[in-house]
Amino acid sequence: MKNQLTCSIVQDLLPNYIEKMTSDETNKVIEQHLDSCENCKSAYEQMAVDIDNPVKAPVIELNFLKKVKRIRLLAAALCVVLTLIFSYLIYASEYKYSYDKADLSAAITEFASPFDPVDAYVLETKEIDGMLIASFKDRSRDGVNGIAVLLKGFNQKYRIVSSKINSAEYTSVVQIFPVELKDQQYYVVSGYNLSDEIRYYGLDYATYTEPGTLSDNRIMRSLKYEVKNLQFLELYPAEELNSLLENSSEETLYSYYLVATSLYDADGREITEEFINQESTGDRVSSSTGKAELFMLYVFIIIVMGLGYIFTRYFLTD
Repeated sequence: MKNQLTCSIVQDLLPNYIEKMTSDETNKVIEQHLDSCENCKSAYEQMAVDIDNPVKAPVIELNFLKKVKRIRLLAAALCVVLTLIFSYLIYASEYKYSYDKADLSAAITEFASPFDPVDAYVLETKEIDGMLIASFKDRSRDGVNGIAVLLKGFNQKYRIVSSKINSAEYTSVVQIFPVELKDQQYYVVSGYNLSDEIRYYGLDYATYTEPGTLSDNRIMRSLKYEVKNLQFLELYPAEELNSLLENSSEETLYSYYLVATSLYDADGREITEEFINQESTGDRVSSSTGKAELFMLYVFIIIVMGLGYIFTRYFLTD
């Protein structure tokens, strides 16, 4: 490098010189120039002061920016809290029934009323895999009874999924209700108002000794169960009952259909007809909520949470 540098070149090099980014040879030439040039020396001294003491933002401006940042963080936190609260309130508006029988009775009455007005009184309950089965009777009509299927939420409350109502043919009631729980078929057996004479109940199947459904090949088979309480609720997997029926017969059976129940005394004598209900209409009403309704509930919650996410991002983004 030439030993002679113009002032403009030296002043262009001064920032790098001050930051110690120039080579030793360049430093030597710059220093020689500064010793002989008062203007460049003054420029060097001013640059050195400016670099060593950068201009600080006013305290008032910094405080304002900090305050704005705090407000944005608080607004974002508020959005998160409100989103969670609104989502929970929407969820809890559906999953709102407790395990209390009085609460369940009121829930079933409200749910079934648009389909078949009933004054429900819950008899027994049974829980399986987050699903609650409740048997009930109608306090305003003798012989009218049913079951309700409820789904348990994460808030430990329930929402009604479906209900089924029957008019019993007998004064001592042992009623069958087919239900599907989590893609598996079950038979719910509800018994109440049972006479002390009844010691066993039977699940009566129509089945066939040959493939097909010709009446000539149809026979009746019964699976008997002990009556342990005069009021009960039992839940049987359909596959399990079919297997028991198949194993109970020496001949091969085809096409099992659970069609009725029967009642037996302590000696095993059938006494079903002794409890015939002359006023029974035999009508059945089945009411249920569709999957679309539950789907829309979750869609609404997702929309609320999505809006909450958007507002939160807005307040957190500079």
